[in-house]
Amino acid sequence: MRFEELDADKIQRLGSEEEWLAAQELVRQKQVHFRFRTPDRLEAAVQNNENWCTAAVSIIDGGLQSTCTCQHEGEGWCVCALAVLAAWLDKPESFLDRTALRDQLKQYSKSELIKIILELADKVLESRELLKEESPDLDTILESIDSIIGQVGPTGAAETGELEEKLRLAQEKADRLAQMGRLSEARATYFYLLDNVFGLEEDLGKPGLFSEELKQELYEEYCQLIHEDRHLDRTLVQQEIEQLESRAAFSQSQLNFADLKKNFIGEGE
Repeated sequence: MRFEELDADKIQRLGSEEEWLAAQELVRQKQVHFRFRTPDRLEAAVQNNENWCTAAVSIIDGGLQSTCTCQHEGEGWCVCALAVLAAWLDKPESFLDRTALRDQLKQYSKSELIKIILELADKVLESRELLKEESPDLDTILESIDSIIGQVGPTGAAETGELEEKLRLAQEKADRLAQMGRLSEARATYFYLLDNVFGLEEDLGKPGLFSEELKQELYEEYCQLIHEDRHLDRTLVQQEIEQLESRAAFSQSQLNFADLKKNFIGEGE
């Protein structure tokens, strides 16, 4: 299933006629804000009466599932989640494509990104709070990854889309470490992310639990940091690579360290 395949008939079955009409009214009243999407997730902030909540719709195992912070009681979907789908049907281009945006930002120079950040700081108060955050600490980042992975139940029942978003927050902190010149700590974070992602897939027997996009991105950044670190502890990195390669889920993926090991060992000779 893809979000592009959805139509009103499919969505209406998720709630009562009254709830669907209420969801459409929220869209007409412009109460569905800050919309974004990824290939398997839609999310927005919904203002329902005087209350604000964050509602998300995810594609899981070919079906639709919803989450919302409105503490909806009763069976079926809440009006907020239905409003997200109603907004998608009404104007899909209004949902910010985070994947495309991330790829676009990678093409910007450092000076261009600084200019964008400063402009955001002038216009969006929340961005100022983010800029005031203290430098990330490696132990704290690793503990946060443990916490995220720990949210997955013994059957892998937690919503993978939400978990990936949280793992990307840890990834962003690793990128901040790299930008500060703390390449070894950044590489250690990426290794820890990869090891936990593949380790969880191995433990659950679900090699496709996390998206290939996430795993490919973590792998590429990890390899890049190895090449960039002039003070690399080669023995430690070789141990990290061996540990990742020992993961059954890693061996079943399309990733491999053959070229990296060849260049890595060659540089050390």
